Amino acid sequence: MNNKQDINAPIRILLLGSGTEVGAAFLNLTQDKPEFEWLCPDEALLLDATRRDELKAMTFDVVIDALSLRHALQSDYDKFLGVLTFLSQEAFAPLIMLSSARVFSGDKGLAYSEKDVPDGNSAYAKALIQAELEVLNHPQNIVLRTGWLFSGQGDDFVCRTLESIQGGVNLAYKDDLIGSPTPVSDLVRVVLSMVNQSHYGAESKGIYHYCCAEEISWIGLVEAILAAAAQYDSRAQVDVEAPSDSVEGVSQVAMKRQSLSCRKVFNHFGIKQRPWRSKLRSLVKELYQVS
Repeated sequence: MNNKQDINAPIRILLLGSGTEVGAAFLNLTQDKPEFEWLCPDEALLLDATRRDELKAMTFDVVIDALSLRHALQSDYDKFLGVLTFLSQEAFAPLIMLSSARVFSGDKGLAYSEKDVPDGNSAYAKALIQAELEVLNHPQNIVLRTGWLFSGQGDDFVCRTLESIQGGVNLAYKDDLIGSPTPVSDLVRVVLSMVNQSHYGAESKGIYHYCCAEEISWIGLVEAILAAAAQYDSRAQVDVEAPSDSVEGVSQVAMKRQSLSCRKVFNHFGIKQRPWRSKLRSLVKELYQVS
């Protein structure tokens, strides 16, 4: 439940999935922002249907689901869907679910808009589509789809690629996807802007898309990581191999294009897309300095 009687009070956010890379980024990037106050129930509470009263007793203005992106393939994800339903029905506060461009098959050949119907066939896509439908059953809620996230944390793709370089592993990837890499920090920026504007009266509901501005193929992303790493590690001066069954040489039109049109989030919130390459370079530099 929310309480907006004191306009100077911080926005209280119930964060689902505070232990994920995205959840941790929300907390880390707002340490010096007193306008946000976080409530972070652990996963055990979220997945236990007998503890719903503990959630109901909390006071908050908005819910952010940062868990679905990480948890959608887990065997107990159905239990978490029950939490999303419960909060949507009982909390009297809007819920923002973070979802992915991977709900789309990529067969359209153009960037997907919010009006396009998700048609992904993978288990991950189907799980997210089911969750989106449940969240959108409640008109106050928002689904925000994003691109290929990277953070430099956990089993992040950038980290795995650098580990492969340092381990002398051959880099071979099927190059059949086009998408938009997006730093987790940029996603956090966008969500907090949406939360802040909505809290103070901006009309917002339904589906939005946000990813960074430049599209690239999967192998192109690996090559961008290698180019950044080569400044610090001679082992990064290697070629990326495409398996023989890949679509190398086929036009980009025939490739799967999991790109998102982001005009709506700009029109409603004034949020502009940012480039991702500079953030990737600084992240790779930071990871090498730490190691």
